[in-house]
Amino acid sequence: MTTSNQAGVFGGLNPTAYSASNPLPLFIIQVVIIVVICRLLHYPLSLLRQPRVIAEVIGGVLLGPSVMGHIPNFNNTIFPSASMPLLTLVANIGLVFFLFLVGLEVDISLVLKNLRTAGSVALAGMALPFGLGIAVSYGLYHTYHVADNVTSPVSFGLYALFIGVAMAITAFPVLARILTELKLLSTNVGTIVLSAGVSNDVVGWVLLALTVALVNASTGIVALWVVLVSCGWILFLLFIVKPIFRYAARRSGSLDTGPTQFMMIFTFVVVLVSAFFTSIIGVHPIFGGFLAGLVVPHERVFAVGVTEKIEDIITLLFLPLYFALSGLQTNLGLLDNGVTWGYTIAIIVIAMASKITGGTLAAKVNGLLWRESLTVGTLMSCKGLVELIVLNVGLQAGILSQRVFTMFVVMALVCTFLTTPLTTLLYPAWYQKKVALWRRGDVNWNDPFVDVPTVPCRADTRRPSAETVREDSAPPAPLKVLVMLTRLESITGITAFLRLLIRNRGYTSSEQAEAIHPSRRNASEKVDSISIAQQSDALIIHGLKLEELTDRTSALMRASSIEDEDSPLSLRKDPILQSFVSVGKFWDRSRITGAKAIIPDHEFAEYTASKATDLDSDMVVVPWTVTNAADGDFFTSKMVRIVKGLYESATCDVVVVLDRGFDDAAVEHVNEGNNAANWMFARGGRGERHHILFPFFGNKDDLEALKFLKERVFGNKDVTATIVHGSIDTDSHDSLLSFTSAYSERIVLESIDWNVTDVSQYLLRKAKQEIQSSSDFIVLGREAVGGTRTQSSSSSSLPVVVESTPLNVLGDLADRLVAGGVLGSIIVYQAK
Repeated sequence: MTTSNQAGVFGGLNPTAYSASNPLPLFIIQVVIIVVICRLLHYPLSLLRQPRVIAEVIGGVLLGPSVMGHIPNFNNTIFPSASMPLLTLVANIGLVFFLFLVGLEVDISLVLKNLRTAGSVALAGMALPFGLGIAVSYGLYHTYHVADNVTSPVSFGLYALFIGVAMAITAFPVLARILTELKLLSTNVGTIVLSAGVSNDVVGWVLLALTVALVNASTGIVALWVVLVSCGWILFLLFIVKPIFRYAARRSGSLDTGPTQFMMIFTFVVVLVSAFFTSIIGVHPIFGGFLAGLVVPHERVFAVGVTEKIEDIITLLFLPLYFALSGLQTNLGLLDNGVTWGYTIAIIVIAMASKITGGTLAAKVNGLLWRESLTVGTLMSCKGLVELIVLNVGLQAGILSQRVFTMFVVMALVCTFLTTPLTTLLYPAWYQKKVALWRRGDVNWNDPFVDVPTVPCRADTRRPSAETVREDSAPPAPLKVLVMLTRLESITGITAFLRLLIRNRGYTSSEQAEAIHPSRRNASEKVDSISIAQQSDALIIHGLKLEELTDRTSALMRASSIEDEDSPLSLRKDPILQSFVSVGKFWDRSRITGAKAIIPDHEFAEYTASKATDLDSDMVVVPWTVTNAADGDFFTSKMVRIVKGLYESATCDVVVVLDRGFDDAAVEHVNEGNNAANWMFARGGRGERHHILFPFFGNKDDLEALKFLKERVFGNKDVTATIVHGSIDTDSHDSLLSFTSAYSERIVLESIDWNVTDVSQYLLRKAKQEIQSSSDFIVLGREAVGGTRTQSSSSSSLPVVVESTPLNVLGDLADRLVAGGVLGSIIVYQAK
């Protein structure tokens, strides 16, 4: 290292000047420029639902000779030829590990489950493009291969084989992301495409490895040796390394808890050794990385855990370098005449039409509808990053000239770009719903179809109006509750709320003593005048665990592994859902189930509302864990978006439970490794009382909440309540008196003058007096003072006493009570 390098810029160092003894400064400049430009391009393209590889290749094209290369000395300064070997080396290391991740994503069991359909779609989707690719390769070979001065011309047979493979490739990683983004993974189309994509991917890599081996072989006998040794290496990995891998993972506990440091080192060694071996025998090292991914155990959480540990640095740093290098080698200026553009358009048309035709016909033969079949064919035409990897291998091997390479890069970009909009056009959500209903026999295919919820929630069809709360001669129907789960901290508040709805939590009739309001416990021993037989004793709970789908490979692997969201397998794989469902084992007269879904977070509300409709739910319960409420920042933008969306889209009652999550004792208990379900059961042990403070304003939400308390909550004899009301209309007053007289020993009714009382301050003081533990609740209708909904005529005269929050999603009163540090949970009830 020279003196100027040691002294840095103060000693005259030019960081943009490449130095073999100190290449790091220029390398950092190159990496930062590539990554920043790719991310800037990805944002607008993501709004069009385009995969990140599009932005990465376009970024490389912009940095290359096509655009910024026209700036004087730009390429010679930022990307000098002497610096490219280092950039290429780092990019290829990242590529090896990316192909390892691709191998991890491949689920052979998925192919075996759909072998007939997936096999035929994959075969037809490869055979037709392969044949037409060989046909077009004749013109490309004789027009460009020799004319473009390729350093080591290959025979036409090998050239045609490579062009056929390039035409037949389907980009499985990008395809899986498109299916997930469009919510097609669980559909019939998604299952077939994903299975066929896996088959296509495996066969494509094998054909590519064979092509490269034949190109690198000097004689036929050498090529035969390469093929035989490659087959031997595959068998060695599958039958020797894979069992050792599984044994080591099981002994170290990595299958259940994720990979240990030793298992990560072992994994890296397997990847690098496999890449090294395939490289020295004349096959590209990326094939070795792909094979290593296939032998990693996919049981339980191991494969996902390995992916989580390495995916970010691979996909965010190394991979953009590789695809940017593809763009740097793409020179659109070489497409400089009509013949070249004619071939380019022909390549695009052949690639799209042959893939769509082959996939469509195969899908139709297997019983799919024409529109479904066209969707399958369109999805199989996705090229993406796998195509670009294949093209780079062909360029490095001397099979493709830079001009033909540029033609195929344009084809890959166009095919990938068109996949999402064409799929959305061919297979919209309303058509998916119609097909699902038709296959279930719920609709006739030729009847007019209106895209509306087919099964309204029970709140619309089975529950009486909330205009008044009257005595019913028969007990209400079993209550169906859909609970949205996102965080572990929210489970305690939710389980405390659900315990309110259980009349007899494991007690015998002789053990359960009726609670008496604190102000009357020494004054009376009257028994509840309402017969227990009139109260609901059936509760059906469905926990819906939602996990955000990001662009990480691990999130995609989790999403694709949930074939049936209601299956026991999805329950076992999620500790939060498992803990929640385990609580139900301790509750009498209740049935609790669970499911998991991995979707983009902006779809949480819509998905939950749709699920509630499908399950015929009475209400959706949303936990909202309060943090830093005293500072007023408990309204996170994500939760605001979810709750607002549910308020707007749900066709049944929506109950938001604001709580403070685990207390310190709970956190310590869980951190010590104890089961969360046991802790929640312990907190809800025998003898626990619940007290409710209910400000009653007489609006629609209050009336429905009052009805809910009477029919569903006060069947639990551990519950007492204080109801505070002001001036309300006659019907609301009669409803209130009917309820309180029925439970006179457990309810205290207070009347105040809203016009002369600071409502929020009064209720805040009242809450701090009466709400003594996290097992107590404040119940608010969403139309409470200052709420966001349109006020009913009965409440329009009520004063707005609290300044509205900027978000104002739950109503001002809930905001003020949370910020005031109330100990218990706050239940905000919206009726439909």
